[in-house]
Amino acid sequence: MSVEAYAILDGGGVRGAALVGCLKAAAEQGIKFIGYGGTSAGSIVALLANVGYSPEEIRKIMVEEINFHDFLDDAEIKVKRFKELPQNLSKSISKDLVLLRNLDLINELRNNFGFCNGSKLNYFLLRKIQNSPKVENSESSLKEKLKNATDITFQNLKELGCFPLKIVASDVKNHQAVIYPQGSGEEALNYSAIKAVRASVSYPFVFTPIADDDRVLVDGGLSSNLPVFLFQEEQRKNSKPVIAFDLYNQENSKSLQTQQKYEFGQFCADILSTIINSSDDLLRSVTDKVYHVRVPLPANIKTLDFSIDVELRENLFYRGYGATASFLALNLPQWQKATNTIEQLQALHAPPYLVKPTLKTIVREIEETTNLRNCRSYILLPKEENRFAIAYQYNMDEDPDVDWQINVDNKGAWGESWRERKFFLLDANNLKQEPSVWNMTKPQVNKIPKDRKTIATVPIFHWKTITENREEDLENFLPLEPINYQKIIDSYDLIGILALDTVTDIQEVLNSQDMLTQIYQTMMVGASILSGTLK
Repeated sequence: MSVEAYAILDGGGVRGAALVGCLKAAAEQGIKFIGYGGTSAGSIVALLANVGYSPEEIRKIMVEEINFHDFLDDAEIKVKRFKELPQNLSKSISKDLVLLRNLDLINELRNNFGFCNGSKLNYFLLRKIQNSPKVENSESSLKEKLKNATDITFQNLKELGCFPLKIVASDVKNHQAVIYPQGSGEEALNYSAIKAVRASVSYPFVFTPIADDDRVLVDGGLSSNLPVFLFQEEQRKNSKPVIAFDLYNQENSKSLQTQQKYEFGQFCADILSTIINSSDDLLRSVTDKVYHVRVPLPANIKTLDFSIDVELRENLFYRGYGATASFLALNLPQWQKATNTIEQLQALHAPPYLVKPTLKTIVREIEETTNLRNCRSYILLPKEENRFAIAYQYNMDEDPDVDWQINVDNKGAWGESWRERKFFLLDANNLKQEPSVWNMTKPQVNKIPKDRKTIATVPIFHWKTITENREEDLENFLPLEPINYQKIIDSYDLIGILALDTVTDIQEVLNSQDMLTQIYQTMMVGASILSGTLK
């Protein structure tokens, strides 16, 4: 069974061929990507995949066809001189003489902040889009329009039926990452996809920055080299996983390192590499629903080694392929064994044997401490935009609603808990009498066993957004004042809904404050435990 996921492609300069190997291995294992995000070199591969090129076709482009020297706009010698400048300064007796010999470079950097304007890269991207499978297979009028276009926008990609594409650039003037397109509105989608990729690959001092309104855009890797956060909003709606392909240097042997003097030029290069990689180290450790495929690359192939030959690029390709194939061999079986939506949700969040004991405990605790009888408990998770499905349950094996699915925007307790982030109680009899009032269908309501009379629901929050509260927020939370409580939980991410139903009449519950409190407290404690169990 194929698995739908979002792809995040790391920056890596000329080492981007490794990312293509990652995509090929993923495709062979049945991974279907429904969105692409990329930084720097990853943005080029993401764009090519987005417009319909197969992994094998991208391999031919990135390994056999592409010539990185062409992207330097005839400034190859200047770039080479610039790369050697720090080391020449550190080694030369007369630093003034070195600076004088490179005065033209210094003046050009002072005026343009880079040597290459990226015109050849822009042309390369334009031609690849115009000759892409998406354009070739589009209807005639759209095909003709794009074939004659001088630029391609995100709106054009949408018209082609491409999956979502998100590109990261760094705004050095305002010290922040910029994600393109910046929203889903008309103005955002009319932004040039080529310009976004050009900005994302603008390695400092090599390519001139992109001036965009009040922004000065350079390589996206400076702000986020592995932007695993790009599809968080989509994940909240459909719970699809993100697979992030993470390129890193294999460690050199210590003996080799100690034999070589750490030169000033290498120091400068390492500063840039540290900036590019450090901010993402934290994200790797805190982001859930993200599967990191770590791809080890030879440390001697640098980001700006524009002269690497086809053989080395082929080697990078197979590095990516091998690392991804190994990762999926360990992690994919549980996905592939899934024969339906529910099993896919369980593969993504947690195996049932970890969740069911908590649901069982919730039922037993409530039945032992209250007058509620014949209780059932279950968890609803969003399986796609605007749909809930029961992913885990206790005491429902033989019931007709064991595979129940409803709209997220229902007006029953489930939808209200999701929207309002509160505990809700519902009279099941009212629901059954007029399903449409609750934004539900009669077949959906008829699946609920007739003996169910009272339904209680609470939200399951993402445990990391709970534990990341500032100390002052917790102080406001402790008095449990409704205003403070709601303000804090509104900032939490949601995983799903914990529900409990019973044959006990709702009026009996409402007539006992102690019973109502016990139900609420038990379910909230259970939801807290589940928030740590579910990914």
